[in-house]
Amino acid sequence: MKSIKYTGLALTSLMVFAACQDDFLENDPTRFSSEEDVNKTMQLDPSNVQAYVTGAYFNLYCGGDYWMSHDDFGLPAIKLATDLNCEDIAYTRDQTWFCYDYQLDNRLKTYRRTNSMWNQLYNVIDNSNTIITMLKPAEGEDPSSDEAKIMLGEAYTLRAYCYFWLINLYQHPYSVDKNAPGVPLKTETVYRQERVPVGEIYDQILADIDLGYTYLKGEGFFSGNGALSEYSAAAIYANILLFTGDYAKAASYAEIAATSKGLNSKSEMLSGFNSLDMTEVIWGYNVNNETTGYYASLFSHIDSYMIGYGGQVGFRKGIASALYDEISDDDIRKQWFGYNDSYNLLAVSYAYEESYSDGTDSYDLTTFIQNKYRDIYLTSMGSADPFTSAIIYFRSGEMYFVAAEAYYLAGNNAKAKEMLETVMQTRIDGYTADAAGRSLYDEIKIQKRIETFMEGDRYLDVKRRGETIDRSASINHATDVKTVFDAWVYEATDYRMIYQIPTKELENNPSINDEDQNP
Repeated sequence: MKSIKYTGLALTSLMVFAACQDDFLENDPTRFSSEEDVNKTMQLDPSNVQAYVTGAYFNLYCGGDYWMSHDDFGLPAIKLATDLNCEDIAYTRDQTWFCYDYQLDNRLKTYRRTNSMWNQLYNVIDNSNTIITMLKPAEGEDPSSDEAKIMLGEAYTLRAYCYFWLINLYQHPYSVDKNAPGVPLKTETVYRQERVPVGEIYDQILADIDLGYTYLKGEGFFSGNGALSEYSAAAIYANILLFTGDYAKAASYAEIAATSKGLNSKSEMLSGFNSLDMTEVIWGYNVNNETTGYYASLFSHIDSYMIGYGGQVGFRKGIASALYDEISDDDIRKQWFGYNDSYNLLAVSYAYEESYSDGTDSYDLTTFIQNKYRDIYLTSMGSADPFTSAIIYFRSGEMYFVAAEAYYLAGNNAKAKEMLETVMQTRIDGYTADAAGRSLYDEIKIQKRIETFMEGDRYLDVKRRGETIDRSASINHATDVKTVFDAWVYEATDYRMIYQIPTKELENNPSINDEDQNP
């Protein structure tokens, strides 16, 4: 068996396994259905596949390893870890969970991060392949029903999104070298165990997202937990196209996603980013007291006022002072930062921040405490269970910035300015943007960094643009990332910005060996 898992499907599949395990040694299992018979059955009644779709969304949220450690909780953990590879989150205390990501020192083949990400993303790909296998129509035919079409759209989109993350975690971007070795490719019909070149992985990603969006188009939003829609598929499509340089097409899909929902009111901007009821949410996952990882959860690590690691335990992750200084005083997003006594319902102590010293000077770092994310337990005054805040994957507000950048790169300054001003006028009253050249692009980029703070966008943007990551301009980055880890000023193409293939894969995959490993 290869270490890219064939399991990790819906939880119900475990019950099927348990019921059948006594029959594994049977030499002639004639009473079991063939794959063709199963496919025909599923085509007639696609509702039988829903458990696999539900399982795919759950695996994306929790990682499929079910919280093996407190920094292992699916896509939200991947986004936080990769954000910490960059410069906008200052982890001043730099200890315990996620500190090694901040130090660019959690990427080697034996380390937990690279193993968990590999397993998590391939688990969801396995889910998607199973769904596609069961529902894929014969060549030249349409799906058997609208229900089957929607599930196929979800599966193809999920597979595209997971490969998009994989190829950018384990190799430099498409623009650097599309012939560079990528990751193994596994679909419902193909399993290439070798490191398939970056360009060929993107061929699969583009084919999948195009089909996924096509199947979901016209269906609107869905009520299922974690469910993709045509608009979240459009958001994913736009981000993929930015990497391939197809800017005009990226802009069109980004605008579809951006205009699918309204923009937040000022009060919603300060609501804690913990509910899918927020106006801008395009795609997310609702968490309850049965699916929360509790301390192994996003809000445990980032809420400055809660009982988790980022709050009462004391390992807070704030905004880097250089980014904070870029926020206009009349910008509603300025209130995402700075100690707020009305939020501190649990009387968390900030003595560390109040008396911080870098060995030379002393600072009061309470200015940089983040308020953007606050657990629903606090914002509902205790009427919700702790750490059951929803996970938001994409917002319409974010997609205005994606559209603005894509239009600019496509040479359409007027549309870029329009998209930027539309969203920014809900953040700063009377906002106008410079309509000319590079200054417009710089404004789009800095406003997106402010807007998507802690949302998991910075790593992909840095890599796609080939930017320099510079922590030296901020006063509140931990000094050890400079003095010990040389993670102070570095390029997006630094070898530490990609992860090594996990040891388990090297040991079990005959098509990848130590010579194929990332540096």
